[in-house]
Amino acid sequence: MIAIDALLFDLDGTLIDSRLDLAAAVNAALTALGRPAKSPALITTYIGDGVAKLMARSFESDDPALLEAGTAAFRAHYRAHCLDATRLFPDVRTTLDQFRDKGLAVVSNKPEDFSRQIIMGIGLGELIGVVVGGGSLAAGAPLKPDPGPVRLALERLQVPPANAVLVGDGVTDIEAGRRAGVRTCAVTYGFTSAATLAAAGPDHLIERFGELRKLFV
Repeated sequence: MIAIDALLFDLDGTLIDSRLDLAAAVNAALTALGRPAKSPALITTYIGDGVAKLMARSFESDDPALLEAGTAAFRAHYRAHCLDATRLFPDVRTTLDQFRDKGLAVVSNKPEDFSRQIIMGIGLGELIGVVVGGGSLAAGAPLKPDPGPVRLALERLQVPPANAVLVGDGVTDIEAGRRAGVRTCAVTYGFTSAATLAAAGPDHLIERFGELRKLFV
């Protein structure tokens, strides 16, 4: 058991299964602009690097005007429907309850406004004390795998890197955590394959969220 003072979590693919709602919002944007819809499975492979890259991958374009219009359509649909099918992964609520005396934060590449909306709407607002998302730093600041978002969360929690762990389902989480000097724990049930995560070299690799209770105290 490793003593820590804070746990930082990615959101999509780590705390929540948001695939269907994200895919629906992407397809709403595509169809609004005359593009064919894509399968949720394909759209899932585009998730994790922020809305700008999600739109560029979904539209298969770098046209600024098209992507601006697509982003506006995506945001409008997602704001109204981001909790239609989104659910917590198994063990999340009970595990966070056990760690409620620790500093708990979300560090996501999802825009901060959506991250907060979902955290509150899904019933985690009383547990998650800090939320860092896209837009939390200065305009144009890089997202994970840049360590900046992780460092901002640590600053707000007032916890040094050596006393924290970042839990996520993506290679970007592992890299961001490593560069920020925190422990890293990858979850294999999310949006990235176990083999890809293992190759990225996290400090810990778990199959179920509840396994955190066996690793940290």
